[in-house]
Amino acid sequence: MFPQIRWRIAISYFILVTVVMGGLTAYLSRPGCLGDAGCVREAVSTAAILLLLGTAIVAFPVAARTTRPVRQLSQVIQRIAAGEWEARILPQTRDEMGALILAFNDMIDQLRLQHLALLEENGQFNTVLNYMVDGVLITDSEGNVRLINPAATKLFDLSEETALSRSFAEVVRHHQLIDLWQQCQSEGKEVTAAVEIGRELFLQAIITPFEEGWAKGYLVILQDLTTVRHLQTVRRDFISNISHELRTPLASLRVVIETLQDGAKDDPETAAHFLDRAANEVDVLTQMVEELLELSRIESGQVPLRLQATAVADLLLKPLDRLKPQAERAKIELILDLPAALPKVLADPERIHQIVTNLLHNAIKFTPDGGKITLQAHKAEGESAVAISVHDTGIGIPKEDAGRIFERFYKSDRARTRGRGGTGLGLAISRHIVQAHNGHIWVKSKEHKGSSFYFTLPIATPDDR
Repeated sequence: MFPQIRWRIAISYFILVTVVMGGLTAYLSRPGCLGDAGCVREAVSTAAILLLLGTAIVAFPVAARTTRPVRQLSQVIQRIAAGEWEARILPQTRDEMGALILAFNDMIDQLRLQHLALLEENGQFNTVLNYMVDGVLITDSEGNVRLINPAATKLFDLSEETALSRSFAEVVRHHQLIDLWQQCQSEGKEVTAAVEIGRELFLQAIITPFEEGWAKGYLVILQDLTTVRHLQTVRRDFISNISHELRTPLASLRVVIETLQDGAKDDPETAAHFLDRAANEVDVLTQMVEELLELSRIESGQVPLRLQATAVADLLLKPLDRLKPQAERAKIELILDLPAALPKVLADPERIHQIVTNLLHNAIKFTPDGGKITLQAHKAEGESAVAISVHDTGIGIPKEDAGRIFERFYKSDRARTRGRGGTGLGLAISRHIVQAHNGHIWVKSKEHKGSSFYFTLPIATPDDR
C-alpha cells in the first residue's frame, strides 16, 4: 500500500484505539469496578464493541476514498478500449493515488500518440498496397490468405472479403501457382516462375517466406507482364515483318543489277525496262523509310497537330477527288454519303486527308473490279463526335486478323495480299493520328463480303477556331 494512505489509516486506528482505551481505563477506574469480574467483563465487551464500530466507521470512508480512483481508472480504461482516446481522470488528491492518476494520464497520452503513429503508418501501407499495380497476397504458414490487395482481387475476380476467408489454393485456382507456393514452403526460400493463366494473362510470380517474431507466413507478388509480353511479340513481329518488306525490293534490285551486269545494259530497250523496275523498287524503299520515320515522329509526339474547326466536307472531298481516277480505272463505283447538317469537327485537315486517302486507297486496292465503295459521315451515337467511315465490297478481313490490322507492317493473309503493294504502315499511322485527335478507329469486316473502317473526330466547340 502507498505510504501516505498507509499512514492515514494507521493514524486513524491509533486515534480510535487511544479513545477506546482511554474510555476503558476511565470505566475501570470507577470505585469497586476492578474487583468486580462482571464490571471488568462488561467494560471489555463494551470496549471491543466500540473498537469494532470505530473500525467500521474509520475503514469505510478510507476504503471509499481509496477505491473511488480505482473504479474511475477501470471506467476510463474501458472507454479507451472502446476508442475514446480523449478520456482522462482528474486527480482529486496530491497523494500517491493522485500521482498514480497523473502517471496513468501520461501513459494514455503516450499510447494515443503511438496509436496515431500506427494509424498513419497503416494508412500509408494500405495506400501503397491499394495503388500497387502488382498483385500482393500474404498467407500464414498453413496457406490461409491473410491479406490481399485490389490488384490481386482483380486478377482472380474475387472480393477481398471472399478471398480472406479462403485458402491460397482456393483463391488462385491455378495448379502452377499452388505448386510454386508448396515449393516455397518445402524449400524455405524465395521462388520465382513465369505463369500463364489462360490465353490472355501472363504473370511473373514471386513467393518469399518470412518470419517476424511469432508471425510466420509467405509473401506472394504477382507482376502482370501481359503488356510486356505483347510488346515483345510486337517487336518480334516488327523485326520479322520489316525484314520481309526490305528483302523483297532488295532482292528485286539485286536481280536487276545482276541482269544488267550480265549484258542487258548493252540493249537500250532492255536496260531501260530494268532501270524502270529498279526505280520502282527504290520508290517502295523510300516510301517505307519515310512512313517509318513519320510513324516514329507521330508516336514520339514530334508532329504537332494544327487543330481547327473544320467542315466535314472539307475533310472528305479532296481525298475523294484525288482517288476518283484510280477507282474509275478499276470500274469501282465511288459514293459519298454526307448529310448537310453535320457540325464542324476539331481536326488537322492535312492529317485527316492522309487518313481518308489511306482508307480509300486500301478499299480500292482490295475491292474487285465492278465493286462499290462508300465514303460516309454521320453524328456518332452517345458521344460528342462525328464518325467517318469507308465501306467496300472487297475481299474482307479474316476474323483472326481484324484485331491486329492496325499494327505496323501487319498484313492480313500475305498469300491473299501478295502483289497488291503497300508497306503495311498506313493503318498504324492512321490509328496514331486518330488517337492524337482524341478519337477512335476500328474495323468491321466479313471475309468475302467487304470491310468497313470507322474513325471519330470530336465536334468543335464555339471556342475552337
